Amino acid sequence: MYYKNIFIYSSLQSTGNAEKYFAAHTEKLVVFVLTSRQEHDRNLLRIYKKGKLFEEKKIKLSTNIFLYYFLWYVNYISIILKYFTRQEKVIVISWHPISFFGMFLQKMVRNINFLFWDGDYFPPVKLSLVLYEKLKKHYNSKVKYALYQTDMINEKMNGKVVHTRFRKTLTWGIIPRNIKRTLNQKKFTLLFVGLVRESQGLEFLFEFLKNHKEYPLKVLGVCTEKLYQKYKTIIKKNKIDSQVYFPNRFFSDKELEEESKTCQVGIAVYDMDWTNATYYTDPGKVKTYASLGLPIIMTDVSAIVQYIKRFGCGRVIKKEYRDLEEALLDVKKNYRKYLAGLAKFNKYFYYETYYKKHFRFLENE
Repeated sequence: MYYKNIFIYSSLQSTGNAEKYFAAHTEKLVVFVLTSRQEHDRNLLRIYKKGKLFEEKKIKLSTNIFLYYFLWYVNYISIILKYFTRQEKVIVISWHPISFFGMFLQKMVRNINFLFWDGDYFPPVKLSLVLYEKLKKHYNSKVKYALYQTDMINEKMNGKVVHTRFRKTLTWGIIPRNIKRTLNQKKFTLLFVGLVRESQGLEFLFEFLKNHKEYPLKVLGVCTEKLYQKYKTIIKKNKIDSQVYFPNRFFSDKELEEESKTCQVGIAVYDMDWTNATYYTDPGKVKTYASLGLPIIMTDVSAIVQYIKRFGCGRVIKKEYRDLEEALLDVKKNYRKYLAGLAKFNKYFYYETYYKKHFRFLENE
């Protein structure tokens, strides 16, 4: 065990693998597994003791935006009070400012140090996002520890990129799933995973498929019903129903792994401008493709691009049909080369060694 008492947030999919890492190396780990508001009844509380899952139970929030955050905070405080004593020193690791509300009062009732693991930056395209980023910056200056998933977020929070013992950039770690990949020239299937938003290029992909009947696409993710109906209309209009599998539901890690076995490449064609939040982040989608052993095709956005190029595990493209077509043909032609690049990429970001090195500062807390 490297660590004593930790509270952390997690998700139903293993993006970043932080829960698995801390569960294996913390004497007592309390995990609040949060889902989107659309899946408000799937939240969980997990308690690990010395590497073993000791307790798990459901926590229901709400689809109403105000009730969702209210119940989130109430449950968070209740969990802290119930599962940690006054005598125990606790590290609260959170990616959202809600956990830092009332820091002074929280510290009065429990011996807490806060770690802000900041994985997002939202461009100031509307007032609510301006205020949200100001709130984040406020808490960034107040917490003892802060980590940033990219240098760009690091710079936004601090005015420059800092790298000290208690403040530095730390991206997602990876667990390779060791799936044997073979090239299927006749059915070269594209995979899209994760939360579905308009900025993630699905309309672009649907238009591409209309003129490229040789490529099937699996969309394994969830979006709002309104957006789903919009996409269904486009799919029908483009006559690509037989090419696209899009059930609009959550896929567990096990399901995701099985579905991916019929795919040959992971696709991430994000909007390429500064107003897209992905421009600043370490997208979990890309790390998921890498963990599944899928070569990656993504637009030239986000800090992870430099590593895709460095290790040769995929193609970085402009959001243009010709670029995508050429990238797909190149990956098909040089499939083994890209698989070799993925092995290097995954070794570099392997979660055990990567997190052990970067979380050393928590070992004496």
